Amino acid sequence: MNNQENRPFLTIKEVSKLLGISVSTINRLIKKGEFPSKRKLSPRIKVFIKYEIEEWIEKKKL
Repeated sequence: MNNQENRPFLTIKEVSKLLGISVSTINRLIKKGEFPSKRKLSPRIKVFIKYEIEEWIEKKKL
């Protein structure tokens, strides 16, 4: 997908690349309640809200 900067959401692969952690690790963190949840964009597509990921990154820096 192009124009990642203009979209208010990110796919799990984009989040994985951005954070440098695997998709499996992201899913594990979600299950433990330590990572923002995915949102349904359509019946088959789940995404992350970009600002929630940015907030999570900021929290981790503290």
